[in-house]
Amino acid sequence: MPGKSIPAPREADLIWLCRRLASALHGDTSVLCALDAVAQDAPAALAAPLRAIRQSVRAGRGISDALVRLGWPPFVSGLVRNGESRNAVEAVLLLIADQLEAEQATPTPSDRDLHAYAVALARLGVMLGVGVPVLTALETAAATDPRSQSHDVLLAARDPIRRGAELADTLASLAPDLPEMTIDMIRDAERDGRLGEAFPVIADYLFDAAGEVKPRRKKQEV
Repeated sequence: MPGKSIPAPREADLIWLCRRLASALHGDTSVLCALDAVAQDAPAALAAPLRAIRQSVRAGRGISDALVRLGWPPFVSGLVRNGESRNAVEAVLLLIADQLEAEQATPTPSDRDLHAYAVALARLGVMLGVGVPVLTALETAAATDPRSQSHDVLLAARDPIRRGAELADTLASLAPDLPEMTIDMIRDAERDGRLGEAFPVIADYLFDAAGEVKPRRKKQEV
C-alpha cells in the first residue's frame, strides 16, 4: 500500500500542516501551489507525507486519498474528503486544527473513560456540523481511541440508528456509565435538530465530569 512505511506525524506537526495549508489555500491559490509553499518550511517529519500528498493531487486523486493511503487518522482524512466534496478544504483544515489543539490542551483526566467519550463526541459534533452522515461520523469518532469504551459503544450504536432509533436512546442503552445529564442534552439537541451545535457543549460537560477544565474553542464558519 503506497505510503505505508511513512509514519503518521505527531499531533503538533499535523496541527501545523492543517493551519499552514489552510493559509496557503486562501484566495485563488491552487492546491499544488499551496503544497509547494507549505513544503518550503515544513518540519522534516512532514517532508515525505507532503511528497505523497502532492503526488496524489497531481494524479487527480486529491489530498484525502493520500491521507487514507498514509494511514492518517480517519477524523482527519474523512473531514478533508468532506471539504474536497464541498470545495471547503480550507475551512475543514481549520476545524481539524482547532479540535486537535483543544484536545492537546486538556490535562491528564481523572476519569479516562469519560475523557475518551468527551473527545469522541466533540469530534462527532465537528463531523455532523459539516454534514458527514451520522453512521460514517459514528464510525470515525469511534476510531478516536480503539481501546476505550467509547469505541465499542459508538460502533455498536450504528445498527440501532440505521434501523431508525434515536441516538440519545441508543447511548442510554449502550453506555449506562454516561452521566444522565449527557443523555438529556443529546435528547434535547436531537429533538431540536442541532446535534452538530450541541456536541461541543456536551463534550465540555464531559471534560468537566472527567476532572478537567476545557479551554474555549474558537468558532469557525464552514
